[in-house]
Amino acid sequence: MVDIEQFNPRNEAALRAWWEVGHAATAHRPGAPWPVWEQSRVSLPAVNPEGEVTLLAAIDGREMVGAGLLMRPLRDNLHTATVDVYVRPDRTREGIGGRLVAELEVVAAGDGRTTLHGEAFLPPGASGTGPEAFATALGYEVASRESIRELTLADYLARRGALTDEVAAAGAYRVVTFDTVCPDAYAESFGRLLGMLLDEIPLGELDLRASEWTVERIRDAEQRQLGIGRHVLTALAIAEDGSVAGSSDVRVNDTDTTRGQVGITLVDPAHRGHRLGLALKLATHDLALATYAGIGTVDTSNAEVNTWMNAVNEALGYRTIETLLELQKKL
Repeated sequence: MVDIEQFNPRNEAALRAWWEVGHAATAHRPGAPWPVWEQSRVSLPAVNPEGEVTLLAAIDGREMVGAGLLMRPLRDNLHTATVDVYVRPDRTREGIGGRLVAELEVVAAGDGRTTLHGEAFLPPGASGTGPEAFATALGYEVASRESIRELTLADYLARRGALTDEVAAAGAYRVVTFDTVCPDAYAESFGRLLGMLLDEIPLGELDLRASEWTVERIRDAEQRQLGIGRHVLTALAIAEDGSVAGSSDVRVNDTDTTRGQVGITLVDPAHRGHRLGLALKLATHDLALATYAGIGTVDTSNAEVNTWMNAVNEALGYRTIETLLELQKKL
């Protein structure tokens, strides 16, 4: 008999067993889809001003055979929650995943959440797979499709010189870089730009609403990143009037400095057409290489319909390694 139990992420033994389930369940996927243990050990128990985490375990006797996670935003989009479940490969097709999802939905509904989000990962271009069938059976619909891409930094360096002329139009803007903590002079304008994100990126049918980023919220988020050992290597494009016209970042964890991940790339619509996206990505990738001599790859994801950003990524040398289905269910 498999029991579903909630546990405190500060229980390190339980957290390690939970991590092992997720690690095994994602081992077949390309790239590095699961964080290293030391990162999960630090980040999951840590206070997060942006969201609250609930962890579930599927227990059979003395073994953990399934793992669930519910993330509830605390700052905005308070009608939503994100559901993730993992089942040990030798225990699939026993209904464990469905029971975990059902319990997470109960927790979300009890907190007043009415829209649930989830993810399914497929080989590039695939369809009709097990993850899709599982999601459909539980009432989750595909709201958006994204491409997960990986860049080998050796490939990037081989292309870097040829891209210099392409960003000549960005010469009217200054590029400022920093590690995690935004300079005071740009914080308010940076927040204004971040507030545009959900209005400007392709969301498909995802039920998400624009947010507000005050300087206080930015500083809280920065302290969270510093506390868990995550470096957000950021580049800002500064217009002639001193305002932030665009931003991009690459995130690297202290626990694994061989890999990076692109976080947000966004250009103010009033400043588009100057190749700022490419210029900012060049700046952040250069900063990552200068900061971490051993970094080898960087991952990113973008909506398949975001042709402009996908073209930028292709120019840098990114290649598609997975298709991500953004799932949604209304309770």
